[in-house]
Amino acid sequence: MNIYYGQYEFPIGKIFISATPAGLFNLALGRHDLALNFASLSRKSDFTFLHDQDRFEDLLVDLAGYFAGLPTEFNYPLDLRGASPFERSIWEKARQIPYGQVRSYKWMAAQIHNPKASKAVGRALGMNPLPIIIPCHRVIMHDMSLGGFSAGAGWKEKLLMQERGELRIL
Repeated sequence: MNIYYGQYEFPIGKIFISATPAGLFNLALGRHDLALNFASLSRKSDFTFLHDQDRFEDLLVDLAGYFAGLPTEFNYPLDLRGASPFERSIWEKARQIPYGQVRSYKWMAAQIHNPKASKAVGRALGMNPLPIIIPCHRVIMHDMSLGGFSAGAGWKEKLLMQERGELRIL
């Protein structure tokens, strides 16, 4: 299967985006090594990688607005192949968290009627292939500490600060 990709420079850092014909497939924050991105994606399936910087033009406009502090809904088709039904349900709940707000892993577990599943929620969010699009950065620890994030705590903190208006990424 073909996977189309582009790597873009934003003031916050590099963003690698890929998509299949079915939809957005992966968004990696801060990775500078294309080979690492390809290796990570190749573990999921057998892909042919095709460079296509222009394919993501609409998404880039939305990301620029997001980084300028505009509440942005990313309504694009997603290709979540390989995700379990549990992961999909957690990611859908994360997409419902409003811009600028946070929820706890414990709150997320309660939303799926399994209040003891906080760690499973964290693992599912850690598998999120599309941070920002699926805003897993909006889920934090019950004690208000950040918790984990696929791109690292620094990215999570910047995204949350930016959404609260404490940081402008221009």
